[in-house]
Amino acid sequence: MLSGLALLAALGASVAGASGVVPPKEPVKNLPAIPVFNTTSGAMYTVGAPLPPCWHWDGNQLAPNPSTKACVTAEIQATNRAHRLERIPALTLPRNFAHLTANEQSLVMVDLERVSRGEAPVLGLSAAADTMAQRGAQLNADPALTNAHAIAGATGGWTANWAAAVNILDANYSWMYDDGWAGKGYTFNYECTSASARGCWGHRNDILVNASNLPCYAKSCSLVMGAGVVAHNWDRTFNSYSQLIVQVSGTVPPLIYTWKQAVAAGARA
Repeated sequence: MLSGLALLAALGASVAGASGVVPPKEPVKNLPAIPVFNTTSGAMYTVGAPLPPCWHWDGNQLAPNPSTKACVTAEIQATNRAHRLERIPALTLPRNFAHLTANEQSLVMVDLERVSRGEAPVLGLSAAADTMAQRGAQLNADPALTNAHAIAGATGGWTANWAAAVNILDANYSWMYDDGWAGKGYTFNYECTSASARGCWGHRNDILVNASNLPCYAKSCSLVMGAGVVAHNWDRTFNSYSQLIVQVSGTVPPLIYTWKQAVAAGARA
């Protein structure tokens, strides 16, 4: 369903052992990014003409431009505009965001979206969960919790997302703010097949899932995460990004990067 060089947020994420209950309300409709940072589905671009900041001309071909200050600034501005419209705090990236791995950046974005809405953060990245998430990125598909025993305390509750995007900020915007029905041929969430389909906003609901709603049979449960990325894995242009959010109880499993580290580096919402 990729049209032209539009951002693709593909297969709706799966939830195992969960109802996907999320405290924040789902948006009434998709929210186009302002400022525009990405190419637009169906748009024609004259070679050499100005492009959105996350793209540039490579000869006579469009090519991603994901690491420039202009691209990242536009993506954050668009995300914070969405936050203002939702009447929630703006987000601030950690000072070292540009130097984090793509997987670490993925955790940061998940937690900035969660804590800005009053939800508990995902505690951090698990190496075992990263391995499972990476498999999804390689396959251009939602990852799955294929080996719960590899993550200490895993209860069996999990959610997962996949998207093709120029960077994780791009993927996050599509999951959170462009995941609803946009009409036939323009809807990037494959499980959002109509305005009333249950799969609409599934990626957003996965990111914002409340651990208490992934039935917890212990005194308390929390969330850890895995992430994956494969460069230029979709149409040789877009990177493939995946997220696997896993519920755990009891002792927190070993983590390789944490939300506390992100906060110490200045992340806030």
